[in-house]
Amino acid sequence: MVFAYAMSPPDQLVSEASLAAAIADSVANPRDADCQFRLGELSARLGKHEDAVRAFAKAAKLRPDWAPPCFGLAKALSILRQNDAAITAYRSALAINESDATAHFEVARLLEARGNASEAVNHYEAASRHAPNWQDPYLYRGALHEARGEYDESAAAYDQGLKRGAPAGFALRRDLQMPIVAQSTKQYADARTSFVATLNRYVGDPPQIKDPIREAGGNRFFMAYHGLNDRPVQEKMAKLFRTACPPLCWQAPHCSAERPVKTPRRIGVASRFLHDHSIGRLMIGLLSDLHRRDDCRIYLFHAVAPNDDELRREIESLADDIAILPGDLEESRLLISDAELDVLFYPDIGMDPVTYFLAQARLAPVQCATWGHPVTTGMPSIDYYLSCDAAEPKGAEGHYTEELVRLGGLPFSYRRPATPDPVGRRADYGLCEAATIYFLAQNLFKIHPDMDKPLARILREDPTGIILLLEGQDRNWGETLRQRFRTSIGAQADRIVFLPRQSHVDYMRLLALSDVSLDSFPFCGGNTTYQSLAMGTPVVTLPGDYLRGRLSLAIYKHLDVMDCVAENEEAYATIALRLGTDKDFRTSLEKRIAANLGNIFDDPIFLRDAVNFLMTAQPRTP
Repeated sequence: MVFAYAMSPPDQLVSEASLAAAIADSVANPRDADCQFRLGELSARLGKHEDAVRAFAKAAKLRPDWAPPCFGLAKALSILRQNDAAITAYRSALAINESDATAHFEVARLLEARGNASEAVNHYEAASRHAPNWQDPYLYRGALHEARGEYDESAAAYDQGLKRGAPAGFALRRDLQMPIVAQSTKQYADARTSFVATLNRYVGDPPQIKDPIREAGGNRFFMAYHGLNDRPVQEKMAKLFRTACPPLCWQAPHCSAERPVKTPRRIGVASRFLHDHSIGRLMIGLLSDLHRRDDCRIYLFHAVAPNDDELRREIESLADDIAILPGDLEESRLLISDAELDVLFYPDIGMDPVTYFLAQARLAPVQCATWGHPVTTGMPSIDYYLSCDAAEPKGAEGHYTEELVRLGGLPFSYRRPATPDPVGRRADYGLCEAATIYFLAQNLFKIHPDMDKPLARILREDPTGIILLLEGQDRNWGETLRQRFRTSIGAQADRIVFLPRQSHVDYMRLLALSDVSLDSFPFCGGNTTYQSLAMGTPVVTLPGDYLRGRLSLAIYKHLDVMDCVAENEEAYATIALRLGTDKDFRTSLEKRIAANLGNIFDDPIFLRDAVNFLMTAQPRTP
């Protein structure tokens, strides 16, 4: 049996009188499970979910062999975001009626959100067994496998959903996937070749897409970590989506209308990450400087409701207008259009499907992107790409479909982070006090197979050394990487230590407790480099050919300390080993870095150039 009750908004067909009658009935018949269940249903339909929880719980206690009250209790608890209790209630419902496909599906979604991916997959599969023609369990399972990097399983699940009538755009999610953590450089190369061939086929004959966020989100974000020129691929992807979903190319009316010069200037920022996140930390200085001006207004557009943290509150205090975008793209476009912006700034196109597809539209006369995700958008709707001149190689203009704007200083005037007090001890994290800790403090998908050779040499030549990593967002990423290390590094891989993901303050403590910070390549760190240096830990970096591999280089240029900048993989390992094994050299270098740290934090030059651009930029000439 599939059981469901109406969720918010409240059901207008249910009257308060009906609810009052149900309450009276439940009071008169406190041992009657049907009365309690009816009260739970009506309370839920009126949006009174706490009352629904109490009524459903009573009904379930009175009739422990009846599944619907457990299901109703679970739904009410999940709406109240009491997810652990909701999972328990769903399990109780399934213990009574194991064939309830809806219960399997709903508990799978909660388990997935909690990070219990394997158990979630089992429940999605059970939902499909009990409701074999229902497409959603296949689609959600496909997305979960996709997020874990399980490509064959993901494609098979999407294919089953498509056979059951899923929207055509899911074929793009099925066929355009990228490895998250690769087993080898060859796997990257083969996947990219296949991806481009499939993309070329779809550009010529695209499926028609109605809801691109749902149908065509996908994990194409990970292509940036291959270290190659992504402009041709990004252009083709943008063209594919514009062709498959023409409404993406919508234009706000004010963008073509004759308009008087406006004072103040209206500047919008659209992102999913305007909170305690790398993007929020990058944006706070720029927003602070704009806020101090009397001649502009700041509009924030959250792609989804952000985390409620101190940085979010500070960011929002700097804005004149704040909106959380609805899930519907058309409504989101209209909401932004109503602001009649002069400039719309996207800090991180490519990191989130909402802003990726939103950016295809023309919602302001001037639209620009920057290096939150340091790759060109490939979109004709984005006019300018704000970058850091010190990090861009010669000829970088060819890497972008946008007009490249080379700003002075260092990106986004990063605030100097405070050192945790107390820093603590290595033993607090189960680490040996006598070891040399080389902290590779990056997301696991940044650890390119080309890094394995220098990592192996570091472990081979420093017998006291350990390489420290943090687990990924999905446990499967770390398992894939451990398998790769066992093959590429061998027995020394036993000294590669994975710790659980940490709170921000514990992450900063680990940086401070480490001897050497290892930058990733060919996609380097940004936030991590600033944070490591602020904690007094030198960073070894190997610059790449594109902006995304050269931010640490720019930081060291401003420090006027180039000792940790390697020319090749062999030099990368040599520098790391000298820092790890030569304490006098490391101490001397740490003193030189500390003396010049003021050069890289709270940089007024970048802010001056960025503010000047946003206040004066004009529509790009075709």
